[in-house]
Amino acid sequence: MEIEKKKYNICQNCVLIDGSFGVKVNSDGLCSYCSNPDHITPTWRKVKIENALKEKKLANWNGIVREMQKKYGSQEFSCVLGYSGGKDSTALLDTFINEYNLRPFLVTVDTGFMTDVAKKNIKDTLGKLGLEDDHIFIEDAMPTFTKLYKYFFLDFQPQPNGKALTLEICHICTDLIHTICVKEAIKKGLNYVIIGFSPDQIARYFYETSPKDTLEDGLPRPLNFRRTLDNNDLKWFLDENASKEDLPRVLYPYHVIDYDEKEIINRIETKGLIEVGKGDPVLTNCHVVKAGLMYDLYRFGGIAYGVQYAELIRQKENEEDRRKTRKEWIRLISRVGRNILNGVFDTDGMTLFFKRIDSSREEILECIKKQVDKDPNIDIINRNIELFKTRKIK
Repeated sequence: MEIEKKKYNICQNCVLIDGSFGVKVNSDGLCSYCSNPDHITPTWRKVKIENALKEKKLANWNGIVREMQKKYGSQEFSCVLGYSGGKDSTALLDTFINEYNLRPFLVTVDTGFMTDVAKKNIKDTLGKLGLEDDHIFIEDAMPTFTKLYKYFFLDFQPQPNGKALTLEICHICTDLIHTICVKEAIKKGLNYVIIGFSPDQIARYFYETSPKDTLEDGLPRPLNFRRTLDNNDLKWFLDENASKEDLPRVLYPYHVIDYDEKEIINRIETKGLIEVGKGDPVLTNCHVVKAGLMYDLYRFGGIAYGVQYAELIRQKENEEDRRKTRKEWIRLISRVGRNILNGVFDTDGMTLFFKRIDSSREEILECIKKQVDKDPNIDIINRNIELFKTRKIK
């Protein structure tokens, strides 16, 4: 099949690449999302939050903070805070301690594939703030997470123009992590679980997960994965008969409070909470995410997290800020893509990951090739991979 020659192979307003994840770039250089606010694919849907709704939720958040402050001292902890060792959860912890004057109970769930950088960030931050006793590091769920990853990488096959595997796994994996945080909050009688999702992470939920969705997200899925679980695995999930009224609220404050990535990184580095340069998501994102990015690049011809980076760019109201942010994300996407294709992207981490799921990079790539050979978009996928290799994304 002859591929239509395009003036632009990447959106000139964001960073989405033509032909990847159900996206097309038109003759004006705009992708499907930037030219049509109603465009939806299995991987992403563009979400625009009106100022009135954001202000309403911000008022709700400020009220919750005041409520926790009034209760401070009457209970040991104010809430559960999911803590990954990344820049966002570290900065949110700093906000709770030094701005809100609250005491969160910190929950870290090790899926078995946390990076050494993330683990060191946690150790450094807890030591600096003297919060070692306010933290729990949960490792016993590793076998359950390994079953989840093994199912998606070896048994689950994304459809042409289907949802990116990285996001498919991330959504279900984070649901389980959040569920474990919810169960910890229930144990301690706490009303709130706080998660440091950034403003681009709004495709599923804005500001809060409803009790109904908290319960549904807390149940094992999909069905074929559920069949691989035993009682040792099921204890990490919610009981399907649980009462929604008894569940804590799950909140994402960065969706409504001020969020500036550069300010966040500068703040936590200046305060010595983490070492300079160690807040980079490329260093703190788990090895599973990186394996997923590799999978999706070869399977769909794009970087899956590009849909979220694009959302961050669109949220910039100032044109100059939008231009600078876009330039930074293009550099990151190009670098990650080239490193994946050259086999130098998180090599040790991915080798460990594939070994744990009883596979190898070569076996996964062979599996992907069989899928791509049957995909009607095969020529576009191969074209995009070549663009990454030759640095011709423009």
